[in-house]
Amino acid sequence: MKMRLLGLAVAVLALAGGPAPAGAQVSSQWSKCNQDSLSIWNCAVYYSGTVTLASSLKTADGTTTTAITATVTGGKVSCTVRNGADPQFEGPGMLVVETEGPIVGGDYSLQVWCPESAGKRPTRNSYPVIAVQDQKASDYASLTGRDEHEHPDADAANGVSGTETIAWNLKRQ
Repeated sequence: MKMRLLGLAVAVLALAGGPAPAGAQVSSQWSKCNQDSLSIWNCAVYYSGTVTLASSLKTADGTTTTAITATVTGGKVSCTVRNGADPQFEGPGMLVVETEGPIVGGDYSLQVWCPESAGKRPTRNSYPVIAVQDQKASDYASLTGRDEHEHPDADAANGVSGTETIAWNLKRQ
């Protein structure tokens, strides 16, 4: 009988140590963060603010610039896109704020989908136009940062160079 109780206690402890956060860690303010078809612990509905991307790519043919601003208000995303010499346009977007779980702070990632051309809508199957990974926040109530890096299409061997800058400032509503 003692061995059976010991086995039961070990099983209960193993389950308690799983990925679900302990009740004391869950903030009631984050109770609506949930798993959905975009990500785990998608908390985008809680934020307002902006996420921007500015890029410049220099080739032998000239310089191409891109500017994307995703404005988040009440959990809805509106994108303003300027891509090279094409006219600026606006359209609806999507935002994912992925957290470690419904706890107060820790690691987070952002993904933003904006239309690629006027009159189009991003879909869940399309690739995000802005992605920020592996960030840390002491409190998920304010997510701010800036990341400047070499343009993903840069190729020094072929004379292609450039930079990409992503900035974000999201506040819990």
